[in-house]
Amino acid sequence: MSLAIPRARILDPASNAIFAVPAIAISLFVFAYSTLYGPKAILTFYALWFPLMVLAPERLLHNRGPVLFVLMLPALAAVSVLWSDQPGATLRAAIQYGTTVLCGLIAARVVSVRNLAAGGVLGGLVILLYSHSEGQYGYDYVDASYALQGAFDSKNQLGFYASLTTVFALAYAAMPRTPLLLRPVALAVAGFAVWTLILSDSATSVIALAAGVFAMLAVLGIMRIGIGARAQSIVILLCIALGLGALAAQIGALDTVFEVFGKDTTLTGRTYLWNQGILFGEDRPLLGLGYSAFWVHNRPEAELLWREFYITARTGFHFHNTLIESFVALGLVGTAVVGAWMVVLLVSALRVVMNTGRRAGAAICAGLAVVFFIRSGVEIDFFTPYTAGSFLVPYLIVQMSDQRRAVLGGHMRAALP
Repeated sequence: MSLAIPRARILDPASNAIFAVPAIAISLFVFAYSTLYGPKAILTFYALWFPLMVLAPERLLHNRGPVLFVLMLPALAAVSVLWSDQPGATLRAAIQYGTTVLCGLIAARVVSVRNLAAGGVLGGLVILLYSHSEGQYGYDYVDASYALQGAFDSKNQLGFYASLTTVFALAYAAMPRTPLLLRPVALAVAGFAVWTLILSDSATSVIALAAGVFAMLAVLGIMRIGIGARAQSIVILLCIALGLGALAAQIGALDTVFEVFGKDTTLTGRTYLWNQGILFGEDRPLLGLGYSAFWVHNRPEAELLWREFYITARTGFHFHNTLIESFVALGLVGTAVVGAWMVVLLVSALRVVMNTGRRAGAAICAGLAVVFFIRSGVEIDFFTPYTAGSFLVPYLIVQMSDQRRAVLGGHMRAALP
């Protein structure tokens, strides 16, 4: 009897905030600074989520479709050890990646969107405060500029967590059942995160955040409209967005954005990296070199790129494009699976908007989906272990599927006599 109460309290998304909010906050902190705190931080992350799978394994078994879909990518990464020319590195990284994704799937079934947002605000605030306490500025050899990078090795990582914190804070402030006293606190955290984002000078994070906030506002507006008219509203908004994008390209607005952030038309060397990645991937186009098999010491091509981009640590580097990174690692097969993740991420957001009445939950899911989709073109957020993206993207895919399934089930029950 004594075990039944805490078990029910922890597993019920409607009443487990006392567990879920700190768990999300700690997980984000681990993702941000695992390189600083090492295995102890990773073990803490596992200790939060793995026991839940033991307590309620059936949580992963209902509505199995999205779960199996998400697991296709880590499964392919694990199988790639069979043809990898660095089997040790592939096996280790595949296990790390698979367990990160699995924890995200567990969280999707026990953490509500409200608690995700609250935990994101708390964790994001601690991450940014810690980086400000370090106050470290880094010199970008490619940009030839200084920017705040805090406790990270990269200003882009600081910008990423600043943008995530902004999305979580704005969403939490907008949620209808957020206590009045906490709304100004959440808005203050959002302002602090935006200030940090500006100091980090991360163009990618600024653009992704702007798109994510726009998506959140659009969802909140669209869901005030009757379900019958939502599809037309979405089509109109997409046409407007595409039209504005085409107009911006015609008048050179993209070049202006590059100039503001000190970028050039090569995106500070990213286009060169993309070209090199495609060339390397063409050597083994179907299945790739093996997951995490390219960026290893003593591989001539990797050593050359590390030297060219002044990566003296010879680690923590990538092709700055999720599809190209997957092409090198897992070939066309892996690229297709990663591309399917990206498509499902956006389609799921649209389907939730069309079917659910939970405006705030749909808004934050759509906003985060757009952030990760935009960033996938220039970063690697959900294809590496122990990263926020590899945890949150599986969470979003399964959570949005469950939301839609719950609403459809409610409609069916309402139709019964």
